[in-house]
Amino acid sequence: MKKLYLFFSFITISTSLFAQTTYFQQNFSAGGNTSDYVSATPDNTKFNGISGGTSLTASITGQALEFDRQVDNSSRGYAVRTTDFSPAPTSLNIQFRFRVVSATTGGANAVKFYVGSGFNNSTPNPSNGSIYARFAIDVQDNGSFAMNPLPNGGGGANSANFSDWQTITFILNKEGNALKYLTPAGALEQQPIDTYDLWVGTTKVFDNQPVLMSTQPMTDFRITFEDGISKVQFDDFLFRNISGTLPVELVSFTAKPAGKHVQLAWSTTSEREADRFVVERSGDLKEYTRVGEVVAKGTTDQRQYYGLTDESPMIGNNYYRLKQVDTDGSIHYSKIVAAVMDDETPSFELRGNPAERNTIQLVSRNLINATYHLTTLTGQELAVRAETQADQSLLLIPAQGLAPGVYLLRAQQGATRLVRKIVVQ
Repeated sequence: MKKLYLFFSFITISTSLFAQTTYFQQNFSAGGNTSDYVSATPDNTKFNGISGGTSLTASITGQALEFDRQVDNSSRGYAVRTTDFSPAPTSLNIQFRFRVVSATTGGANAVKFYVGSGFNNSTPNPSNGSIYARFAIDVQDNGSFAMNPLPNGGGGANSANFSDWQTITFILNKEGNALKYLTPAGALEQQPIDTYDLWVGTTKVFDNQPVLMSTQPMTDFRITFEDGISKVQFDDFLFRNISGTLPVELVSFTAKPAGKHVQLAWSTTSEREADRFVVERSGDLKEYTRVGEVVAKGTTDQRQYYGLTDESPMIGNNYYRLKQVDTDGSIHYSKIVAAVMDDETPSFELRGNPAERNTIQLVSRNLINATYHLTTLTGQELAVRAETQADQSLLLIPAQGLAPGVYLLRAQQGATRLVRKIVVQ
């Protein structure tokens, strides 16, 4: 039997569940090396090339694609897809997450993003004649960034500055008629022919910008990193068309090992005629089996939180996806998330974070007879009593109710020492 939980934690990672064609999707959740995400004949999860340069490294770090530019020279790092999307899209809703990890020297138009056709898997940027649309990201000395439309002839004004992880949304319409799309702010907007909108989070930074070459197909894309001294990361790429109405706006989907189980959680900001969510699992990204299902709210513009526990995950890699079923039987799939299970590595995860003032619940894996220590950020240890629950989770009860703030919970088993940060609101 599957156990259902309702999760009330605030989740900021933003992705979307669409009813349209997916042309490209990658969240780097499997980790590994850049070579794991490159192929001469890629499917819709791989690039044709990812490359660094002199004093410029490209790597998969923290389940994200990272470029580290250590010297302000002429080197150019890039990630490119040259194998054409098929069929050629007539509209695109492109989303990815971006952040500046650190910056020593800012760079004007340091990051460039191109959509077009006939791109090459090599250092030079595409020629203007092959580009349908483009934009740039200015990296600032203080680690913030701004967007630039890179209009024909250059000279476009920057947007306001942003910092930390932000979801970039790039809306392009080559359909032949105006299209409506669901914005990151949750409203429907109309996109004219051969124009684009650009969003950072829920802020529209460029509205109805003309594309560079309206005659070019939208079959290839390229990211270039080429100015300043900084480290940047990309994650959660999702390329789909924008035709039609989106039945569900999914803002998060996570899979976390919890003892011998995997906890899955997701949340939505809007639903239209949604019937249920089916969680499916695969060990090879090919064949999927049903784990369980949760009834959807149906039609709502309020944030909804859902959860389900996989009580029988496989040893090794577990890949999960959501199959969202509408009331009319239509089916739409989410991005894929991964959780790794093994019989050796010790771990523990919190159930609920922010935690309550009087109880902290956790589940552990491969931690036998571990001791748990709760401290403030200044190192003051706080007395807690541990109680094992019927489902083998552990309940820690502080001797006194915890004041709002941030605490550290340490699990100690021999030479193994694991620490998790706890927030009490």
